[in-house]
Amino acid sequence: MPHSFDPGQIRRVWVRCPNWLGDFVMATASFARIRAAFPSAHITAGMRQFLRPLASGANWFDAIVDAPRAKGVADLWRQVRTMAAGRYDLAIVLPNSLATGLVPFLARVPLRLGYTQGRPFLMNLGLRAQVRRRFWQRRDGPRRWPSPMPEYYRDLLDVLRVPGTALHPELAATAEAEAWVDQHLRNLGIAPGTPLLLLVVGANFGSSKLWMPERFAAVARDLQARRGMRALVLVGPAEVELGERIAAEGGAICLSQPVLPLDKLLALVRRGAVMVTGDTGPRHLAVAFDRPVVCLIGPNDPNYTNYCLEHTVLVRKDLPCSPCQRKVCPLGHHRCMRDISVDEVTAAVERLLDRDGIAVG
Repeated sequence: MPHSFDPGQIRRVWVRCPNWLGDFVMATASFARIRAAFPSAHITAGMRQFLRPLASGANWFDAIVDAPRAKGVADLWRQVRTMAAGRYDLAIVLPNSLATGLVPFLARVPLRLGYTQGRPFLMNLGLRAQVRRRFWQRRDGPRRWPSPMPEYYRDLLDVLRVPGTALHPELAATAEAEAWVDQHLRNLGIAPGTPLLLLVVGANFGSSKLWMPERFAAVARDLQARRGMRALVLVGPAEVELGERIAAEGGAICLSQPVLPLDKLLALVRRGAVMVTGDTGPRHLAVAFDRPVVCLIGPNDPNYTNYCLEHTVLVRKDLPCSPCQRKVCPLGHHRCMRDISVDEVTAAVERLLDRDGIAVG
């Protein structure tokens, strides 16, 4: 770290936020730490537009600007000029891409904090993550050693030598979103106080992470019959057809009319009794509110998300081919998800409900 670094002299801070829903949620403890470290500074966050609702009601940032993926050199240079006009003293770059590091470098931000893999000259307050080489998957090359993302971000901020070690995500639902969810559930015929079973399809990553639709439907039928829950299928825009199929087979309701925007999804997850999901972004919303989660871990390495597991049960098959981190099963059999049974999942749900004292049924 440059000897001239003095947190008290930092007046303007740029924080480049993670691009994915789950990674953003896992970074929220670090956002709070940055705010505490620079209480008098003006902090601007660059983030994907769809993530803005997650910052509602929080005091992490004084300003938020959209940070879309640069489409060509001209677009990248516009971002550089915009950042240069902000006259930032410090840039904290949480994503690891070359482009997110290049923009503050070209904008001549004097202090630039970020991981240095692939961009050692762009970060002058850098940290090099431990890496491993996976020779059995030649196309993957060197990968960072898997560790939970909240710890990954915490370790980066430790370079600044500012106080704070918290890992638990921090989120809040707005009163407007809470009221909308209340009314929407009434419109669906769901009485207040009904325990909600939230089923997250989570097909955006790729087919390798998708549990069989008929098994989601079986879980919905089983738990609604035996525990008196109401099953809701949560989908993104690309998952509507799949979600509606699961809902039709399982006697559930697919929340596809409308697909919930992120602020409404946040309020609904806070209201849920338990969530059944793959390794998806909404999983982390549930963790933020300490809601029970049964998470089906297939091709992904659980070490990237093993944090705050007090209310989570991970269901995973330890196979020779996993974790492969592939969007499509390279062997074509999807055993890591196929071998997870309906009985395993419903038993895990009931264990969580009984342990946490959630009275249903």
